[in-house]
Amino acid sequence: MDSPKSLASSFHFLGFSLKSKQFQCPKIYCITVLFSFLCFFSLCPLSGEGNSLPDSPLLDSEQILFITAKPGETTGTLNFYTLTEGEWTPILEKIPVRLGRSGLILGAEKREGDGHTPAGIFPIKRIVGKQKRKIRNLEYIEIRKNSHWSDSPSSKNYNQLIKHKEKGAVSLWDSEIYELFVVIEHNTNPAKAGFGSMIFLHPWNEDKPTSGCVGVELKWLEELVSQLDGNKFPFLVIVETEENF
Repeated sequence: MDSPKSLASSFHFLGFSLKSKQFQCPKIYCITVLFSFLCFFSLCPLSGEGNSLPDSPLLDSEQILFITAKPGETTGTLNFYTLTEGEWTPILEKIPVRLGRSGLILGAEKREGDGHTPAGIFPIKRIVGKQKRKIRNLEYIEIRKNSHWSDSPSSKNYNQLIKHKEKGAVSLWDSEIYELFVVIEHNTNPAKAGFGSMIFLHPWNEDKPTSGCVGVELKWLEELVSQLDGNKFPFLVIVETEENF
């Protein structure tokens, strides 16, 4: 395992902003997760919006949310870190999550209805929920009774939030899993028909896999959302690993 100092040098080599001359990490667990992310980051292109690495705001990210899972597994782990005064500190660690019934797959290979959760690096931009909330510097959309999300590849509104009912669109009002969720920006800008839709980080209390989203207990999701700050350029990393961190 690299030391915090050498880990910092590697981050700087990739252009990752640490806002400090020295990298500090209070726990070896935090170092392990960040190092694993570093290895993944050096090999995997950005997902979701198709940005190339040199142009990506990920280089200035000060909040990283990790979802890791072993190959073929439908359970994983959530870790959330923020950079404060040059020190990466944990907000949430070792939180269990549920993945799609088919496990993880690279985002480029994700298809509608395949049961996979897409792996990749995604900017966190939008939060959706049924209550009025104060969200720091991120878009927040309050669900209404007519709020729907289209998962029909034949619709011009495919993988978009819409304010009316249409064939193939899912009501967001009628299910508790849409009480609060973070949009995982897979296949969103632009949305390509059939490449996957409605990929969210949402509440999940069932002892079974999701259909392709990431499910977590509502109390952890509430804490996560309360800590997110758009000014810190938060990113979500979903990656397959040999270990669940």
